[in-house]
Amino acid sequence: MISHLGRYEIIEELGRGAMGVVYKALDPLIERFVAIKTINLDALPPKEREEYAARFYQEAKAAGHLNHRNIVTIHDLGESGDVAYIAMELMEGRELQVVMDGERRMSSEEVLNIAIQVAQGLYFAHQRGIVHRDIKPSNIMLLGDKQVKIADFGIAKMSTALGTTKVGMIIGSPLYMSPEQIRAQQIDARSDIFSLGVVLYQMLTGKLPFNGDNANAVMYQIVNEQPPKPSSINPDVSDMLDAVVAKCMAKNPDDRYKSAEELAEALRACREKLLRAKAGMDHPLMSGKSFSHLRKLATPGSIPPVKVALISYFWMLLIFAIDMLSGTHIQMHMFYIFPLILIGYHCEDIRLVRLGNVQSLVQQGILLISATELSLWNRIVLGTLVILSNIMVVYVARIARANFLEVGKLVSFDKLTGLRNRLSFESIVDMEIERQRLHGGVFSFAYIDVNNLRELNEAKGYAAGDEAVKFIAHAIREHIRSFDTAARLGGDEFAIMMPNTKASDCKQLCGELSVRVSDRLKEAGIPVAVSIGQVTFAKPPASISETFHLAEKAMLEIQANG
Repeated sequence: MISHLGRYEIIEELGRGAMGVVYKALDPLIERFVAIKTINLDALPPKEREEYAARFYQEAKAAGHLNHRNIVTIHDLGESGDVAYIAMELMEGRELQVVMDGERRMSSEEVLNIAIQVAQGLYFAHQRGIVHRDIKPSNIMLLGDKQVKIADFGIAKMSTALGTTKVGMIIGSPLYMSPEQIRAQQIDARSDIFSLGVVLYQMLTGKLPFNGDNANAVMYQIVNEQPPKPSSINPDVSDMLDAVVAKCMAKNPDDRYKSAEELAEALRACREKLLRAKAGMDHPLMSGKSFSHLRKLATPGSIPPVKVALISYFWMLLIFAIDMLSGTHIQMHMFYIFPLILIGYHCEDIRLVRLGNVQSLVQQGILLISATELSLWNRIVLGTLVILSNIMVVYVARIARANFLEVGKLVSFDKLTGLRNRLSFESIVDMEIERQRLHGGVFSFAYIDVNNLRELNEAKGYAAGDEAVKFIAHAIREHIRSFDTAARLGGDEFAIMMPNTKASDCKQLCGELSVRVSDRLKEAGIPVAVSIGQVTFAKPPASISETFHLAEKAMLEIQANG
């Protein structure tokens, strides 16, 4: 094994392929471990070597400008003898191919989370005029924090060049190629969308959509045949997801998604529908009138408390009357439980609850006193049980009410933006601070201020301001990772809480977000800008207020520095 490539000290070999070798190496200048992927130029004829080397450097330089959380970062490139190499970030994770080769088929939710992140990374590259050309499972990395990264930007075109040594002979697998790649036509971003569709199909079904006995048979299928729907192999795949896969793999590029961002939106819609179905929210009973009445009954505050109290008091009087007339005193005691639950659960005013409890105890006490057929001892025992059960029922109802309201804080969202509101967000941040106190770790916090929103409201009206806020919120929703939490704090303020995120990663994410928001606002012609401040906590802050204060202070410093 070689000991050096350029200034890099080779530590060990990580893998080997047709194009070259991947090494783990140390950059002694900044003492950083990197992955180095080599390209063996010696495999090419001498006349073609210079041309392909120039193309390789051009592609790698372009890919080096791709600074996105879903794309493997390229640090450096160079040449040592007949070997060209790229130095890139060293990742702790697995190739998607390795995961798919496992025994367990991936769930639709896992598949969608991966595909969305790949689509986001592709859109970022496509916006900068770079097409990957070789999207396949071995070029998709899954990291330990559920983050996904696309590898080999800048190498794919070189790979194609090295893989074709004679006209019509392709070395390597054509399984993920688009029809236009096979026809050697001009390709664009939609070719990557086709390839991602093939990967998506394989993740959902465990099978490739095009799989012949040889390369020519596979290429013929890609160009001419339609694969079976994923749902015909995996019944858990929804019709909506079937349609997304079919549109990705349309033979005509014009019939595919126009951009990877449009594909990401479609995948998010599939994920949202899947999660709603898992929660039972799409069941016909959940949307019927009967269920709406039951949901109202189970939601504190949905019925006026005084109305609940009056109905419950009357209910208990009715039970008392029936009990007195029927003579079956003991059998009716259980019927007091439901009105007591209603009062304890729906009434915030504790006086209404106490009044209901007293009414229940007095009525049942009268019934026990009048039950002369029972011995005194039996009546004392039953009276004790009645008192304890009444108190316990009301206590449990109050606990259930408190828990419901607490959960409501966690799931309350701003109507305009769809992001969490301040109350919900503060609850999440408080939980993260407590988690850090107990288990350690690190988390980051970003504070986002919208500049010139007041001026926009005054000049063009509040509708224009609301439109700007929605644009910014949409960009934030697209940009945050699955484990981040975003919120709208007020009219022109947003925040993002990022668990297990170091300062360097937070800075990168905020930089990318700033660019995305700015691009969106420019495209829409909205004359506002954003300032983003970030702070990272290696130790738990003293309070939520300190978290907000430090992040806002960082944002104000950025504004002051322009």
